[in-house]
Amino acid sequence: MGAMDKPMGSFSWETLVPHLVNPAKVAIVEALSYMGQALSASELTKMFDDRDLNLSRVSYHVSSLAKAGGLVKIRERKVRGAVEKYFFFSPSTKT
Repeated sequence: MGAMDKPMGSFSWETLVPHLVNPAKVAIVEALSYMGQALSASELTKMFDDRDLNLSRVSYHVSSLAKAGGLVKIRERKVRGAVEKYFFFSPSTKT
């Protein structure tokens, strides 16, 4: 009997999902859904009452959601020498 033939046992989604889904990404998706418009990482950071969700972390997770196809860049604008990018749900994620 090979490794693939061995019973894997049961698992609980309730136990597994918190380890697969990042709370920062969930917060970003919920905030965008609540606001119903494109937001920048800076705007998202201001919405969160969590010191761990700083601009760097929010920017990272927004970028990773965009790379995965869940968000798309809607527009950008220059702010004090930087480029502020606004993201919203990609058409493929809308129901």
